[in-house]
Order: sequence, then structure tokens, then C-alpha cells
Amino acid sequence: MKGTSYWIDTVPIKTFPALNRDVTVDALVIGAGITGVTTAYLLKNARLSVALIERDRIAMIDTGHTTAHLTYVTDARLRKLVENFGNDHAQAVWDAGAAAIDTIETIVEEEKLDCGFSRVPGYLHAPMEGDSKNESDSLQQEAELAGTLGFDATYLDAIPHFNLPGVRFANQAKFHPRKYLAGLVETIPGEGSDVFEQSEAGEFDAEKRRVKVNGHWIAFERVIIATNNPLVGLASVQEATLFQTKLSLYSSYVLGANIPCDSLPSALFWDTLDPYSYLRVDRRSDSDYAIFGGADHKTGQVADPVNCFASLVPKLKKIAPEARIEHRWSGQVIETYDGLPFIGQNAEGQFIATGFCGNGITFGTISAVMARDWAVGVKNPWKDLFDIGRKKIKGAAWNYLIENKDYPYYLVKDRLARAEADSVRELEPNSGMIIKSSKGKIAAYRDSKHKVHKVSAVCTHMGCIVRWNSAESTWDCPCHGSRFKPTGEVIAGPAEESLPRV
Repeated sequence: MKGTSYWIDTVPIKTFPALNRDVTVDALVIGAGITGVTTAYLLKNARLSVALIERDRIAMIDTGHTTAHLTYVTDARLRKLVENFGNDHAQAVWDAGAAAIDTIETIVEEEKLDCGFSRVPGYLHAPMEGDSKNESDSLQQEAELAGTLGFDATYLDAIPHFNLPGVRFANQAKFHPRKYLAGLVETIPGEGSDVFEQSEAGEFDAEKRRVKVNGHWIAFERVIIATNNPLVGLASVQEATLFQTKLSLYSSYVLGANIPCDSLPSALFWDTLDPYSYLRVDRRSDSDYAIFGGADHKTGQVADPVNCFASLVPKLKKIAPEARIEHRWSGQVIETYDGLPFIGQNAEGQFIATGFCGNGITFGTISAVMARDWAVGVKNPWKDLFDIGRKKIKGAAWNYLIENKDYPYYLVKDRLARAEADSVRELEPNSGMIIKSSKGKIAAYRDSKHKVHKVSAVCTHMGCIVRWNSAESTWDCPCHGSRFKPTGEVIAGPAEESLPRV
């Protein structure tokens, strides 16, 4: 059995030079995991010059030891988020995760990254031990609440394979995180931007906005600290020390095993225990691969961590009796006092992101989106929610949907929403619906003579997904109000071009 993570063992990443000269950039990004690499990529695409520095190697620490569950479902249960923060804020937290998954999918498509990205269902289920009937009511309530807030959640009396009550969440995802970052990081160098490994941030000079690295200075306008547990940087030591009291570090343990092909569904699973057990299954040509983990505890508070690995083996064998364990590794999770991450500015010109609470890939990605918006001066819908200095969120005068109606998230929301059907068989005359196809989402309309007209569901203004307006028999864009005839021609702008025929 190998004591390295499956991700690190299976994919090498191109090496980058150590910093050996003085550099001046618009933005410095410290830390080259999922948060740092994505931030540098987005900032460069926003036409800023970027230096991405890593004290070790790309994606070797936290991102190299993840389990790579891409889910908007948080460790804190949705009803708990509603109790603590209210409906709007709870929805916003899950929306952030959904937006992160869509951002990753868009990057994979645009950069043609071969990283095994796929949409899969995620199942929150009763534990294998104990009386599962006691969990049924709670899980039903969770599914109903999620549906009320606009998420595709379905209660099941028996989820696949486990035959236990649970909730099926559609449109979750998985990928190989190092394959993803291996391709993404190579797009950053050039046009005034650089990537440096073996380059640790040392002395910060707040007055001159610079940091010493390998004996050289990097001067910057803004700095994004993407080191999972943030450096002091431009903040005061007193402020940084106080901030650390808001964070709790936990270790989590993982087994990687070959299992017979098709013996388990290709999906994400996690139970309702605390700490919970989690599983993801990947299809491979010769055998499938299962990643199973849990046994979390506060870092440094277990005498023999080997026992934590050992405790996972019988649980995995119960799920997959023929599992052949090949890898084992541990990762670190940073929890916060309220279950939400801290993302935002903590000193003049400095942005940090931490406390991802078990959702490192999704919150790391949304941190990058927020850092990009912060750097270019764009209002972000999650800024106040995840603010570093937040005190009380519930009861705040904040209409999340109305105040952020112009943010591109609506593009994300509608792209993630499940299409109404796979075909037009159920489409009535003089009505329209969004259907799925190999070419994406299609706006289909059946006229009074039963002829079906198909056009792209993507608004030609800024790419949002249109919706059928049954009162007016039009396709309407929820982002900026463009309207189209049932057959796709523009009725009202800001769109100027018709919906393309399919």
C-alpha cells in the first residue's frame, strides 16, 4: 500500500523555476493549489499581470490530498444554515458551491482540459450502522427544503447500492484535481505573468507593497493569499493572531482502492454521521476506483493516526468486499465557528480565503472568482456573506436575488438547473420547454400545427439560459430582460441577434 495520495501518484505536473530576479506585477498570488492557480488564471484572463508563487510544488499539499468531491452540499446541513442565517443566506451559500462547479466545468471546456470532469449525482444517506428509519424524516425535510430553495433534490427510500434512505442531489461533479491544475497552470505564464515554485514568501514590506522571495522582491498592487491557512502578509500580527482563533484544524483519512467494474454506482456518497464517512467512485477500463474516507479528528489530538486508517478498512470492505486497497493518505480540513468560509479583504490591498469546512474544491474555486472580482472592482454577491469581519448575518437587510440580479451567477443558476425533458414528446401545442441535447440546452416550441421549432436556449446577449413565458408565448432572458419570439427572433433587447436555430 502506498502512503501517497492517488492524485499525486498518478499525475506529474510540469516544473516551474524558482524566482531569481525582482518582479513587478499587478497581482501576487501566494499558494498554488486549487484556490491559487484558479485565481491566477482568472486574474490573467482579466488582463492583469500576475505572479503565482509556491513554496513547494504545484498542487502538492492540500489540493494534492483532497478527495475531490465537487458538491454544493455543505457539511453544515441546509436546515441548520437556514436556522442560523435565514433562507436567503442559506441559499446563497449553496449557490456559491453550484457556481464553483459551473466555473470549473466552463474552464474545462474552454481550455480543453483532460481531467475526467463529469456530472454525477450526490447522495446524502443514513449511516450503515444503526436504525436508518430514524433518519428518514430528517432526510425528507432536507430534500423538501432544498427543493424550496431551488435545488434539484429528491428524497429516496433506498439510494442505489446502499439500500438506505437518502437524498439525491443532481448535478454534482468529480474530476482529477491534479490533471485539472496541471493543464490550467500552464496557461498562466506569458504576457507579463509568471509561475514560480520553490519560492516562499518571506519578509513583507507593507509600505512599498512588496515581499521578499528567494532574496528578491516582488512588487504588487494587490496580493491574494491562497495558502489554506493564511499568512500574516500585510495584516498586523495582532489581527492575524486573533483571526486564527476563529479557525479549527481537522485531519481526515482516506483510502484508495481498486474495485470490480460496475460494482458501485459512479457517484458521490456521504452519510449523516459526525464525523461522516464519504465515498466517490470512478470508472476505469480495467477496474473501477473507490476513494473512501472519514475518521476526522482535531489535528494533533490522536495518539496513533494509523488506527484512523485501520478504522476505515472494515467500513470500506462492507461496501465493497472485493476492494483492493492501494493508497492511503490524509488531508486537512479547516472549520469555522459558523460553518461558512472566510473570503475577502483582511488588510488594505490583501485578500485571503480560508475555512472551507470540507468543501475545499468548491469554496476554493469561488474564492478565486471573488478574488478576481475584488481585484477588478466588480461587486460580488457573496462578499458580505463570507466577509472576514462578519458578525451577524441573520436578519440583515439583504435580498440576495434582487440585489445581485445583474451578476453573471444567473447564467450559472440556469445552466445548472435540470432541463425539463430529454425530448419533445411531452411538449403540448403552443407551448415551449427547455430540453437536453448533445449540443447543450435547447429551447423547443411546438406550434398550433404541431411543428416543433428548436433554437439554442443561450441568450445572444450575455449567454444566460432563456425561460419559456407561457403568458406571452415568448422566450425571456432572466439576466437582462431580452425577449424572443417562440421561433427565436428578437422581440426586445439588449440582445440584438436571434437565438440560433438548432
